[in-house]
Amino acid sequence: MNEEMIAKEIKHVILIDNFKRYFDTLEGSNQVPFKNISWRKAQLLYNSLNHVDRENLKEFVKMIMIETTSEILSFVDGIATFKEQQYPFELMCNGKKVSGSLQEYLLMDIEDNGFM
Repeated sequence: MNEEMIAKEIKHVILIDNFKRYFDTLEGSNQVPFKNISWRKAQLLYNSLNHVDRENLKEFVKMIMIETTSEILSFVDGIATFKEQQYPFELMCNGKKVSGSLQEYLLMDIEDNGFM
């Protein structure tokens, strides 16, 4: 796999699939309250919103997911480092370095093709 393919898989598996799972779960949960306290709080919030506010919440969650994933990839790519980190991270696939442009490919794909 090359960097562009990895970035597209990250977008699909981590961003799109999880986003869909989160909101499918909330939208299908109108009858039975969640037992998990975090999901229960999210369920109460989601159920209290009208259609427009639910769409606004979805856009906000998309923004958080994209920015968080992008920030993590900046460390994987070696663009950012942690305090006291002497050498940047390197991601390897089949013995070949595949980090360096993952963040860029992810953001380009989202810009070119949208989130979903």
